[in-house]
Amino acid sequence: MSTLPVFSSDDDISSELLGPFRYLVKLSLLDCSAKSKRMTIFTCILGLFMIVVTLIRIPILMETVGTPLSFGWGEGNFFGYSALFGFVCSLCVFGWTKNGLVQKFCGRLVRVRMLRQVANPKLDNFRILHILALCFSIPWFVAMMSWIIYNFINGKIYYGGGEQNFLSRIFILVTNFYIWYISTICLAIYIFISSALNREVNYFNEELQKAKEEKTLKNIGVLEKFDIRQNEILEMILVTNGSLSSLGGFAPFFLLWSLINGIYITSFFNSNPLLYSIILGFNLAAIIFYIFFVLIPPCTLQEHLKSTNCILINNDEFECTKDPIVYQTYRIMIDRLQKIETRICIIASLPITQNTFAACTFIIPNFGFLLIIIKKVILANGGHV
Repeated sequence: MSTLPVFSSDDDISSELLGPFRYLVKLSLLDCSAKSKRMTIFTCILGLFMIVVTLIRIPILMETVGTPLSFGWGEGNFFGYSALFGFVCSLCVFGWTKNGLVQKFCGRLVRVRMLRQVANPKLDNFRILHILALCFSIPWFVAMMSWIIYNFINGKIYYGGGEQNFLSRIFILVTNFYIWYISTICLAIYIFISSALNREVNYFNEELQKAKEEKTLKNIGVLEKFDIRQNEILEMILVTNGSLSSLGGFAPFFLLWSLINGIYITSFFNSNPLLYSIILGFNLAAIIFYIFFVLIPPCTLQEHLKSTNCILINNDEFECTKDPIVYQTYRIMIDRLQKIETRICIIASLPITQNTFAACTFIIPNFGFLLIIIKKVILANGGHV
């Protein structure tokens, strides 16, 4: 007999999922989850204003500095594409809170948890993730603020650019801090929800594998429970991906462009002050880690779903079953997995899977090295950048 956990309200589950980030979201100025109508209107207007602020900083940071392939050009592209990523984060936090993503997700999560064969409270504990998210936000803060503070002191926005007026510099300084804050919250929500999805699918696989080994899947009562649970999990993934794809589908595109330019400007490290070269290297490392954090969760989910498919297909029990209902239910479970699209796609074209992740990590950085080679060829032939 299965032991079912006792759940309270969806708000309690939301609190367990977000931990301290449920308070940090409210301080983001993008939270539109207010229950009263007047407060909702006010928070939406405030949120839209902050989105406009993150939008205004993009042309300032994307402004071309210097000639093509110069250090200023690479530096501007490196931080400019990161600014586009910050804009995406502001849209995500605004949209997720306005549409009640976390609350709706937790409602579905409760139903899936109640369909477990055996309760597993340890699976529902996200405290370690909360601590890790807070810890990783510190180096991200150092990366975001170090380069602008260094250049602010020197009267610039970019080291390779000209001097800027005080208002422009203070605007970028303040908005950099704000982008760090909302991007941390955005990534945390993305990872917490993705982790919950991965845990449920992985635990489903564990219980399905156990039932397979115990030869109980031919029992229509047992199989139907797995069938219902699988359907609920896939519905939860589909609905959730509709929101998570706003980050997973766009952020990698801008971050990968930033990565290319970040690799390129490493070729100027010998001609830059040591401290600023270290700062740029630290920012490049932060971008790489951020790309990993955005891409790995959906890749992991696809691997778990592949495992589900393998467990079902590599099962001799159903090949010789004489019960048509059992076989039909079995076929429905397999067809459901193979026909439902559960992948997040980058710019609606490139699905995030383990194969595409491996290809991106191999091919994309080489574009940065290609720019370095082009620069060296130009210099070797008497040109200048």
